[in-house]
Amino acid sequence: MIGIPTQELEDKMMRYKLPSFSLTAALLSVLLLSACQPEKTYVHLNGFTMGTTYQVTIEKKSVDEIALQAEIDKRLEKINQLMSTYIDDSELSRFNRKLSTDCQKLSPETIYVIQHAINVSQETQGKFDVTLAPLIEIWGFDKKDTHNQIPTQIKIDSILKEFGYQNIDIQSGCIAKKIPQLSINLSAIAKGYGVDEIAKLIRSKGITNYLVEIGGELASKGINAKGRPWQIAIESASSQKRSIQRVLAPKGLGVATSGDYRNYFEKDGKRFSHTIDPTTGYPINHSLASITVLHKQTMRADALATAMMVMGPEAALKYANKKQLPVFMLVKSEQGFKEVYSTAFKPFLQ
Repeated sequence: MIGIPTQELEDKMMRYKLPSFSLTAALLSVLLLSACQPEKTYVHLNGFTMGTTYQVTIEKKSVDEIALQAEIDKRLEKINQLMSTYIDDSELSRFNRKLSTDCQKLSPETIYVIQHAINVSQETQGKFDVTLAPLIEIWGFDKKDTHNQIPTQIKIDSILKEFGYQNIDIQSGCIAKKIPQLSINLSAIAKGYGVDEIAKLIRSKGITNYLVEIGGELASKGINAKGRPWQIAIESASSQKRSIQRVLAPKGLGVATSGDYRNYFEKDGKRFSHTIDPTTGYPINHSLASITVLHKQTMRADALATAMMVMGPEAALKYANKKQLPVFMLVKSEQGFKEVYSTAFKPFLQ
């Protein structure tokens, strides 16, 4: 932790708390740690995108920060216009509305992200699926009001037949649905893609020391204003008070976190997580409270965090060690929350 008083840290936590129903369902559980009074050579830019906030910290050098922020906003606006399901006339919304199995022409960017999403789906045996929207809807997680119904097994079985990443056919410059009513939601990967794209934009300006964060997913490179490597705080899974569980040094890798300890509903004494397993149609029901994934692509870390959250602690750890992925988990136990991490994560602990 780099010189942030406890109260100031709590203020930061509250300021970057995500809305419950933003573009991503994943909870903001990664918090930025930087000097409380940065040197004048560093500039902070922030704004709103994808239903949440973004912030960028860069070494100023000779860059015009006003012009750079305008470029950042324009780039994020374009990504939103392509991939948001909350914008009625976005490219993805138009694709979803068209009830056709014809191959629809989409931008190379949108196809690129969808292809990566399908890759993660294949690698995780369907634990990540961008066609999950019908299940989210029947469980009520697409609404801002309270959840008051549990879908029947018959309804769930019916929905399971109407979606699936296997029903997306990517061809040259276009995508076809094998089921006309199929829809795609990129909320669990688009923020990570946005982070990668803004980091790329910043590097194109010759900036080598930076940190980019969108709704909790982030990428960094180089050092902060105090001349130290960037450090990131992983939030505790306690529902009582927001606090730091661990500090890590990402060492230039993208960071994404997924958790279910704040976004859920209860009915008849049973707790239902907002994270749904695409292979069963039901909310997850295991002891994994949160998982943080590091990867050179923040986009992939974003998708993998969701997939591994669905897997559960044992399967996620096995997958991480097999793939040599740096992964940190908080697992519920009778004594509280237990820290579990993959072998590849050890060098990143502080």
